[in-house]
Formats: sequence, C-alpha cells, structure tokens
Amino acid sequence: MAEQPDFDHQLAMVGSVPASNDVIDAALHLVVKLAEKTVRRAQGVSVSLDRHGKLRTVAASNETVLEMDHHQYDSSEGPCVDAASEGHPFYIDSLVGEERWPTFVPLATEQGIKSILSTPLMPPHLDHPLGALNIYSDTERAFGDSEKELAQLFATQAEELLGAAGAGVSDAERDASIVDALRSRQVIALATGVLMERAGLTEEGASARLRTDARSRGVGLRQQAIDVVEGQSP
Repeated sequence: MAEQPDFDHQLAMVGSVPASNDVIDAALHLVVKLAEKTVRRAQGVSVSLDRHGKLRTVAASNETVLEMDHHQYDSSEGPCVDAASEGHPFYIDSLVGEERWPTFVPLATEQGIKSILSTPLMPPHLDHPLGALNIYSDTERAFGDSEKELAQLFATQAEELLGAAGAGVSDAERDASIVDALRSRQVIALATGVLMERAGLTEEGASARLRTDARSRGVGLRQQAIDVVEGQSP
C-alpha cells in the first residue's frame, strides 16, 4: 500500500484558496490562443467546462468557434459534448457524411467547418471529465497524428491549470478535505509526542521514526499515527 501524502502537503493542497473563475478563464484563454497559433490548419480553439451542471465555453479564440460550441450545447450533441461526457477524444476528419450528430453537423458545415478535434479535460483531482478542448478547421482531414498529439498536450496544460485551481470541487468537498487533513495533523502531532516521551526522541527524530515505521508496515502515515496513539504499534 502506498504511503499517504504527509499532513503538511495535504494542508497545502486543500487549504489553499482556489482561483476565481475569472482567473481560471483568463489562463485558459492563453492556452486556446497558443493552441490556435501552434496547431496547423486550426481555425479556432475553445475550452468548454461544466459550470453548475451545464457546459459553457469559458475560453474561445474567435466568435466562430464560440458559435460552434453553442450549436452543440443547444442541440445537446456534437464531439465537444460527447468528449466532455464520455471522457475520450473525438477526431472528425470530415463532417461530410458524418451521421452521429444530425442537428449539429449541418450548422457546422454551413459555417465552413470541416474537421474537429475534441479532447476531454480530466484534471488530476477528479475521476470524471470536466469539459473539453476543441479545435476546429475549415479544411478536410486537417489534423494528422502530430496535430492530435498537440491537442492532447494543450489539453494537459488546461487540466493542470484546472487541477491547480481546484476547479470542479464543491465547497462541501473542499471543507471535508480540510477537516480530514486537520484531523490527520492532530493525530500525527499526538503520535509524535507519544514517541518523544516513550523513546526519548527529539521531535525531528520522532517524526522520522513515524514515517519509517509507516513505510516498513506498508500503511499510511495517518494510520501509523493512530496505531501508535492506541498502543498497537511500538
């Protein structure tokens, strides 16, 4: 069993104040503008995120891709919607003959869109997609393997931003994490004191002993501390 993160790390992660949506969206706007300039034949890039149970475009490089996203939200169909709900990429080489999204496809082709890459965004702190990075082109078969790799690279950058900001985590979940981390800190501090008194160790030595024993037993630091306090571990 892997050792749990130490309590200082837990508190640093869960106790930090998350960035506001405005800050997150501004950072994502930089990602989409860079992606538009980097991915060959990209006519526009957007990021769609689940906000309050609905997909919304929080960053778009131009009005055309913003409208493409809105067509998908209004019709509840399209590669962006599916990538955000199913959690895997959708690569559409050509919208000609595409039958999966009968309402969206005609709207997209009317505005000259012919190829789309939609990559799901799954921040590391979540077990489900939070949205999608969408790249649109007016060229058929615009995106090859290298463009798909770049799409994943920019999606990963967006995921890291969302993960650092704690996006998608409710206030209740964050509060529960903080309480849990504080409880961990209390029991670890108590176990450190027990070891200091029992073994005549310094605070530093007791802390090191606690971690070493946890690793040797294959348990988390918090569980080791509980066992020490309860007398179940030397």
